Amino acid sequence: MTSKLTFKKRLASSVVALSMALGPQAASAEEGVTFGVLVPLTGELGEFGKIVANGVQLAVNQINDEGGTSCGPIRTVVADTGGNPETGIREASKMIESESAVAILGPTSGVMVALADLAKRTETMLMSPYAGTITLNELGGDFVFRTVASDLGDGAVSGLWLEERGYKSVAFLIQNEESTISPAEIAKSAVEDAGIELTDYIVYNPGQPSYQAELISVLAHNPDAIYLAGGQNSSVTVIKEATAGGFEGEWLFTADLAVPEVFDLIGAELLNDRAFVEQADSDPSLPEYQAYSELHQSKTDGEDPGPFSANSYDMANLVALAMEASGECTGAGINSKIRDVAHEGDVVTTFAEGRAALQQGAEINYEGASGPVAFDETGTVTSPYTVSAAKDGVWVLEKFYPASTFIE
Repeated sequence: MTSKLTFKKRLASSVVALSMALGPQAASAEEGVTFGVLVPLTGELGEFGKIVANGVQLAVNQINDEGGTSCGPIRTVVADTGGNPETGIREASKMIESESAVAILGPTSGVMVALADLAKRTETMLMSPYAGTITLNELGGDFVFRTVASDLGDGAVSGLWLEERGYKSVAFLIQNEESTISPAEIAKSAVEDAGIELTDYIVYNPGQPSYQAELISVLAHNPDAIYLAGGQNSSVTVIKEATAGGFEGEWLFTADLAVPEVFDLIGAELLNDRAFVEQADSDPSLPEYQAYSELHQSKTDGEDPGPFSANSYDMANLVALAMEASGECTGAGINSKIRDVAHEGDVVTTFAEGRAALQQGAEINYEGASGPVAFDETGTVTSPYTVSAAKDGVWVLEKFYPASTFIE
């Protein structure tokens, strides 16, 4: 959902050199502490970036309104990456060097991977609510964390949905990027294991003016459904051209299309009652999610939280609680306690509850708007998922898969 907040776009004209001598920057309680919010506010993922920045700011405002942290109030500095890793490195370096940021929150997959080394060298907490890339399965777990599942989870839920839907034949159209190919391979295995005919498995390059060449075989086989794992720009063209070419089956999209703007870009009439989208999501029945939804609506003129909004809110709360638990106003302090505040201990659902428990010497287990957020050895959580259906020009919840579905 589009954020009502306005963010200043911070683009530099020259590249900032990274210094090997960068070290952790401590803050005093009088000064407060800075969280960098590094998101794509423009480009293909701009709508997601606004949602994430908004979710972080809601948490920060709430923390500050309730007295702040032992390090003082939290200040946020927002920068736009446009989804570009080089821009991400430049802006993150500025946040650390010039703003003394102890945490960088919100990078997308490619930017997150590019920043992993910088985060570890400068002892700065790096965390994302939507970076699903499987590369983080190797890089994460020390200064690098995420409050969302790996892309492998997207593949698992996609394969499960395609099987449960009862399709006899499915075609796969996959954008040529790791973040789309990885889940597609998992979904492909599930489809084959279920005995569903895979009519086509086509990997295409984004940025083309037309995808008619890729669609020739797909349309000739006339599958029951097309699994489309692509970015917003390419997917709009693919869907329009496939429909114009006579495809009348159903669609399953990956999370890049889980925003309301796709109905304007594609046309609701092409999606209604035949398109579905999967995404890592929150359990809407949780009291913690309902409380967050009410908070979000009260601060955004009645808007419901968008994709990854609850994950973003929890991310900021977790970082603040880890800082509180460590007694240090540094990224190293946060890193030392980030697992502890989300694992065994007294269950708390807000920063205020967690701070009070920590002040009494208790161990805490933060379970927030997105559900339990216990990190595995790679710094990743196990997410629940939803599949939503296109109905009357909006995405409507069709099925919820709890996190336990994907725990072996």
